[in-house]
Amino acid sequence: MARRSDDPLDSVLRRTGRHSAGLSIDDIAVVVGDALKNQRQQILGHVRRMIELSEVKQSDDTRFRRNLHARLTRVESAIRFLQKDRSR
Repeated sequence: MARRSDDPLDSVLRRTGRHSAGLSIDDIAVVVGDALKNQRQQILGHVRRMIELSEVKQSDDTRFRRNLHARLTRVESAIRFLQKDRSR
């Protein structure tokens, strides 16, 4: 069985194609309005996920920098300790 497209315009054309004899402008407006509303919700959902991903990446980057600084500080401390120990 062929898979139908998720494109809202195809959905509108399928719906209007079945009952084209008795359609009014109001009927078409409802179908088109539903398709646009669905598409808008999909776009907003996608944008929300993109923003959340961006925030997660920024927080991971900040956490990485803090961890890197802490590790670097420990390494420097260990080097100073070894240098003092070697000089004795």
